[in-house]
Amino acid sequence: MKSLKIFGVVLAALIVTTLSIDATDSLGGKSGTLLGQLISFDTNVCDEGMVHFPATLTFSCVDKYEVSATDDCLVRDPNNQFDTETNLSERKCLAESNAKKSPWRFINREQAEVMCTRSGKRLPSAAEWYKFSLGTQTEDCNINTNRIATENENPECLSAGGVFNTVGNAWEWVSDDVISGVYEGRKLPGNGYVAQVDSFGMAIVLQNEKLDKGYFWSTDEGAYGMLRGGFYGSRDDASVYTVHAETAPDFSGAAVGFRCVR
Repeated sequence: MKSLKIFGVVLAALIVTTLSIDATDSLGGKSGTLLGQLISFDTNVCDEGMVHFPATLTFSCVDKYEVSATDDCLVRDPNNQFDTETNLSERKCLAESNAKKSPWRFINREQAEVMCTRSGKRLPSAAEWYKFSLGTQTEDCNINTNRIATENENPECLSAGGVFNTVGNAWEWVSDDVISGVYEGRKLPGNGYVAQVDSFGMAIVLQNEKLDKGYFWSTDEGAYGMLRGGFYGSRDDASVYTVHAETAPDFSGAAVGFRCVR
């Protein structure tokens, strides 16, 4: 019985010593110890080209740049709807976030959803888009050139969370539907300059005079998808509050792109 007590004391001392060493190593930045491995966490939770948003509940990572076609795609810079359909036919073709490339355009919402899913991601909701776009300064973005730019041409067009080009360059698809002018159970206000928004960055009050909060489009009739942020020719109409909520989901064009979340 006495030997068991001695063994217990020795074991406890060993555990305390190990914990102390582990704690010291952990505070010193070392993670090689067993305890360090147990209590540490992996900060590299996102794929290359994505930004980590640890405080959000519905997504953890977002593409740092607007989506481009990978080198495995048959058409690396789609210039029409046929190019996009050609890329979708190649299973190796994926959606990537790449600073050196131009965004993938001429893609409708369903195709954007397919490409995000194929790449292990998904299309963001309008509310999620707003969260990772906050802090972007419109004047730093590609809103007045009348041409698409590569993702690294406007390095100051950056959100507070480190996401590039949410405003201008290419409109970005989000996953939401707008039915007869209703979004999330609320009637949208129509067309006009944004004066006041809700927690999703969605307009609730509009006015006729131009403001620095961008422009808003919606209509009372029909089923539509939604684009956010504006494009390279939006000028003062572009901002994180700019929304086109009367876009047919099957629409594609030279100024419409997307990005993904996970």
